[in-house]
Amino acid sequence: MMRVDAAMAQKECELISERTTAALAAAKARGAALGGDRGHPVEGPSAAAAARARRLAAERAAHRLALEIERLRTDGITGQAAITRALTERGVPAPRGGVAWAHTTVARVLVRTEA
Repeated sequence: MMRVDAAMAQKECELISERTTAALAAAKARGAALGGDRGHPVEGPSAAAAARARRLAAERAAHRLALEIERLRTDGITGQAAITRALTERGVPAPRGGVAWAHTTVARVLVRTEA
């Protein structure tokens, strides 16, 4: 029984290979580009580029939120814990889109905007 299953699997493998080869040949005949560039930047994906993008996004979010924090401070809410509670209560979206603020998130926004 096992020998028949192995033979059937081998035959199916050959049929798949033939169908794939025929499909690629047909695509090539139609003028489709095969292989090559998949839309990556010229320099290719890199950890440094990803880190720069995250840092820029964090800086933009911090400066956007700085206005809301400044409003809270003019209302007399100055402590970090109080700012955290007020942002959550007012439903201000956190930098990553959440609705609940953490004191560390407020601290990071303050560091980015005060530096």
